[in-house]
Amino acid sequence: MEEAAAATMVFVYGTLKRGFPNHPLLAASGSPFAGAASTAAPASLVVGPYSVPFLLPCRRPRSSSSAGHLISGELYAVSPRALVDLDALEGIHLGVYERRRVTVIVEGEEVEVEAEAYLAHKSYAEALWLHCGGEAAEIGEYTMDHAARKRKPYTTS
Repeated sequence: MEEAAAATMVFVYGTLKRGFPNHPLLAASGSPFAGAASTAAPASLVVGPYSVPFLLPCRRPRSSSSAGHLISGELYAVSPRALVDLDALEGIHLGVYERRRVTVIVEGEEVEVEAEAYLAHKSYAEALWLHCGGEAAEIGEYTMDHAARKRKPYTTS
């Protein structure tokens, strides 16, 4: 019971969703599914190198007129131990993603929930957005079709 009380709500929008390649890690952790959800505010989601989805911090280049999209995903109640495993999977220690607070709306309940989500690290998010195609590449939901595509790795050269 104590671990459940200390659970962190985590919003997943890509490979950790049910049916996607990294979901078994989340399922094995015993993290209960809290519902389908979407971001309360528009955000930018792009498919990066190796078909990996990246939710980007809301700041966009000044040249962008994109308002972003409401991003669809799933909400889980994650134990502190499982959160450590997710941080490792998402490369927090490598600066690939950073875990940040987002507000999501739980589908069917229409209530706002504060959750954490893994966003592209701010050190390269804008360059990644541009590399992926900017506004034209933004999507509202990461699907199995996106996961199956082979994309060229991102390089800075």
